[in-house]
Amino acid sequence: MAKTAVFGVSGVTLANPGVNGAFPTSWDGADAFSFKAIVKDSLSFNDSAAGDNDIEVEDSDDIYASLQNGVDTRGFTMDTYDLSEEAYIALLQYTKPTEGNTDGWVYAPVNSSELIKAVQIITKKLDDFPAKTFQWAKMKINVTRAGTIGKSGFPNFHLEFREQMNADQDGKPISGHRWKVNAN
Repeated sequence: MAKTAVFGVSGVTLANPGVNGAFPTSWDGADAFSFKAIVKDSLSFNDSAAGDNDIEVEDSDDIYASLQNGVDTRGFTMDTYDLSEEAYIALLQYTKPTEGNTDGWVYAPVNSSELIKAVQIITKKLDDFPAKTFQWAKMKINVTRAGTIGKSGFPNFHLEFREQMNADQDGKPISGHRWKVNAN
């Protein structure tokens, strides 16, 4: 029987979401961004189940009703030391004007919008543990800068990935997450 644990991160890539809930057909090219310098052990799943709001009444020791509070959330966090020009453009929507920009400045957006991307994680193979590929068709990504500029470490981007509802052309919810064992 094959071992099933997941080990290490080989790569994390962003791409534009597919049309009508489809997964991207390509994870490379001009619209894709592959992370470099992912901080060791920083990729961490943080799914959470919807909570329950138990309603109690004065004339009983039992719960009167239990109402679902919120919805399930699925996602993960990750840090990267990659503070390159490409990372600022892909993650924070900075721009680098080509006309009249002889000094190489990269500019913050006046108004930033939500970052919604398809996401792919490829894990590493280790001995009897096969590599796996995880894909999400549509995730909201919140990006913040963290860390200290100094002699004891590097600043980084802290990313929070949260799965979004995925729908077909008729607006019906469809699966937005898939995974497979890679042929090694």
